[in-house]
Amino acid sequence: MTSPLSTGHQEPRKYACSTCARRKVKCDRGEPCSNCIKARIQCLPYEAPAPSRPRKRTGDEDLLARLALYEDLMRKHNVDFSRYTHTWVPETPNPKLKESSSQSPAPPISVNRHPDSRLHIPENATADVEQCLWFSLNSELKHPPIQILRRPYDPFRHPIPPLQLVYPNDQHEIYELHPEPRHIFRFWQIFVEQVHPITKIVHAPTLQQRILEASWNTSTASKSLTAMMFAIYTVAVTPMSATECQASFGETRDTLLMRYRGATVRALMAADFLTTKELEVLQAFVLFLLADPESYLTSILAGAVVKLGQRMGLHRENTDPKISFFEKEMRIRLWWQLRCIDARSRAVCTPGIGPPPESEFGDARLPLNVNDADLHPDMVEAPIEHVGPTEMLCILLKLEVFNWLRYSSKAARVYDTLVHGSAKGKASMGFEDAKEAINQLEDIYQKKFIRKCDKHIPLHSLTQTIANFVIARMRFKIYHPRRRATVSGGEAHVTREESDVLFNSAVRSLELVDVALRSKFSSHLFTHMTFRYEIDLCVYIISELRRRCAGDRVAVAWNLVEYLYNNHPELIEDTENTFFVALGDLTLEAWETRRKELVRGQGVREYDITPQFIRLLWNKKQKRDVEEGIQISGVADPHSLDDNLWLTDTDNLQWDYWNGFLQF
Repeated sequence: MTSPLSTGHQEPRKYACSTCARRKVKCDRGEPCSNCIKARIQCLPYEAPAPSRPRKRTGDEDLLARLALYEDLMRKHNVDFSRYTHTWVPETPNPKLKESSSQSPAPPISVNRHPDSRLHIPENATADVEQCLWFSLNSELKHPPIQILRRPYDPFRHPIPPLQLVYPNDQHEIYELHPEPRHIFRFWQIFVEQVHPITKIVHAPTLQQRILEASWNTSTASKSLTAMMFAIYTVAVTPMSATECQASFGETRDTLLMRYRGATVRALMAADFLTTKELEVLQAFVLFLLADPESYLTSILAGAVVKLGQRMGLHRENTDPKISFFEKEMRIRLWWQLRCIDARSRAVCTPGIGPPPESEFGDARLPLNVNDADLHPDMVEAPIEHVGPTEMLCILLKLEVFNWLRYSSKAARVYDTLVHGSAKGKASMGFEDAKEAINQLEDIYQKKFIRKCDKHIPLHSLTQTIANFVIARMRFKIYHPRRRATVSGGEAHVTREESDVLFNSAVRSLELVDVALRSKFSSHLFTHMTFRYEIDLCVYIISELRRRCAGDRVAVAWNLVEYLYNNHPELIEDTENTFFVALGDLTLEAWETRRKELVRGQGVREYDITPQFIRLLWNKKQKRDVEEGIQISGVADPHSLDDNLWLTDTDNLQWDYWNGFLQF
């Protein structure tokens, strides 16, 4: 009997390819496999991950831990070692202590490391290291109770009406709720200019013709088209201001929103939107959700709309010959929009939750880089893709992150770090790896999108803004002090280079948000796609302004702070909100640093440089201190000097006091 081991040469065992292994689907082990051929992607062999090795404690960590212990012992026994806190030992044969050039004392760099966060100091021991002021903030500022400041026309302020208002007793027929034809066309123009370029789930040329035909006799419109028209009215009214609504339609914004949101719900229910198999009904459903993308209702229905898409087979590469190429392309566009809504709803409504698993994405390719004019319902084959930018520029930029997560091993770890932070039991991604991954995405954006953009074209400008914002925001979160190691007193230190990167990223992020919100496109969709954590940026910038007093970026930062207070008066007026009060006090503290620099360094008059919001904050603080019984200094605050000072009765002035004050 021949042993199996004694047989002739056997071929090595074949494993599933890396793509099938990652998607957890069966692989036929071909070269390439059938799954990769269908998905039109490169079939790469599976590489088993290296076995994890136990983490060894480095000598530096042992030394720092011992130093922290010794410093605690000296504090307990009242031993003053502050004069040694700003010294460093160069790596030379004859080490010599040198005094730091810092003007203000800082605590000793004794680090109590958390296993998931690292104090990143370059190998060069002479690198400048400074205290991170963020750790000196109180708990409410370090962990704000809110993360976004709502704007006046934020759809969140106008919730969807309850069903009893959607179906009143004296309800009209649904077609009677349509506006007159000239207003229908105006709604369509707003939709095409402000909403469609950043959603692209409908084919504008085809839909425009159908809407124009139906506008003259709305009672003849199909149920799916009726739902689509009301959804367009709703999503068009949402970005408009009250003044624009009154000027264009002669009605208030609240009235229009209430009417068309309710009408859209009725039209969707009439079209059986929860069991539909019609593509147009699902498109109308998605537009309705995009009118209020951060509401609780949207977070609930986002799961339903994804399930409907899967039931219709949108997530699969469709080979049915009965479906035209035009419909296939529109199904692909709609599917990726569904995925974006679901992913964003998860992040907004369930903080800390990760993205959906890759298996839920399906095998559908990304949309083609073509204009709406390149597509036609009667076409039988795919058009030639454009090499340069098209109307799909903004959409493809947004979807590029999915490709990055699919094919970059470090991208998934960066994303997990950004979402979950330093979770207990998980190895945190090092700064160098995170920087490399973010630089990789930035390079992709530069080559594929930014270099080809013309900033004079509004859509190109918005796309470039979103790309730069995403990179700046990611850098801010990676470098944020929450991921830093802390010393025994709850402090941390960073290198000067990292501090500058963090500050510039925060300022750049708020700059780009301001640019995007001033664009012609729907602002609530921009914030939904990219931006929610405004408060973290503001708190960090204002905290750093307590130390940074001069420079171009400091001037830009103060302009952004002033813009923040001017657009959100509740930050000053709502004195019952303890977080707003703490932020105002922090702002006054930062302004004192700025004031000294302007008065002493540039020789300008104090009254001329004090912004109005600083005066208001100071007045509120004085009033609050008086109410709390805190003694106020007898000298009037220089920030609030105005012309009324010189109207005082001169007979009651204490001239000796003022002469001494002027001499000082």
